[in-house]
Amino acid sequence: MPLPLPNLDDHTYDDLIDQARSQIPLEFAEWTDHNATDPGIILLELLSWLTEMLLYRVNRVSDRNIEMFLKLLNGADWTLQGDLPTAIRETVQTLRQRHRAVTPEDYEQLALQDWSLTPAAQALGNAALIGQAKCLIHRNLATPDAAAKLDHAPGHVSLVIVPALFDDATPQPSASLQTALWQWLDQRRLLTTRHHVVGADYLPVQLSAAQLSLEEGAAIAAIREEATGRMRQFFHPLTGGPDGKGWQFGRDVYLSEVYEQLERLPGVHHVRGITLEAARDRIQHTDDGSLTSITLHAHELVAIDVQPARFTLIERLGGTWS
Repeated sequence: MPLPLPNLDDHTYDDLIDQARSQIPLEFAEWTDHNATDPGIILLELLSWLTEMLLYRVNRVSDRNIEMFLKLLNGADWTLQGDLPTAIRETVQTLRQRHRAVTPEDYEQLALQDWSLTPAAQALGNAALIGQAKCLIHRNLATPDAAAKLDHAPGHVSLVIVPALFDDATPQPSASLQTALWQWLDQRRLLTTRHHVVGADYLPVQLSAAQLSLEEGAAIAAIREEATGRMRQFFHPLTGGPDGKGWQFGRDVYLSEVYEQLERLPGVHHVRGITLEAARDRIQHTDDGSLTSITLHAHELVAIDVQPARFTLIERLGGTWS
């Protein structure tokens, strides 16, 4: 909704006449005939009418003024092509496009949407395509010190990117992509910002055991392969997560979700005995010591280690599993 234009001057014709007449005794005391037939009063009425017309124009923006405003917004070389409403709409749409990298959302949108349209990205071909991006402020993720990556770093901004490599379980950007994207963002960052373009850190998580009880007549070999593929897909940075759009940065691994994914497999009746392994300081337990989840830092994704042989499959025979 556009902002209402202010009324720059609300004096009416009557206001102007009254003010002019009130000044006569102060300026010309000998002028005593203030009737409408007096030539001086006629002149005041004419000037008040002209003034009212000028005030009316003050409160209006002409097409010429709008065209000059558009020229200021679009640059000195801009000229009006077509009708004015179309030019206004196109200019507003251009202004709404992100150009500067100020907020974390700016960095992410520039990397995911605008970067691929640049000549530098097109020169890299498919290697320039980015499938997921996460911007973290006050973090220097370019440091090789793992502990320092978690420290508060004023003035630093780190953009973590995942290239669109679906055939790789842990995609990492090439050095040329990181350099080219850093240089492109360097023209858009705030002057006081030190920005970094890095690949994701992957937390190793191992599915070491799972017991799948099958429906009668289920294909054992096929289910074992499908269970392995389901786990690899679910934790993949580009196809994983509950929505299938990629495992989100910093999203914890929940044991309940692993059960849910495996129990959805055709031919599986129920699942028991799932065991997940990760670094000791990342594992969350219940009071009785059972694993509930595995914690990830904000810049991390999951590197799942799962093999078909780790699934124990139990067939259903005669109404029981054996």
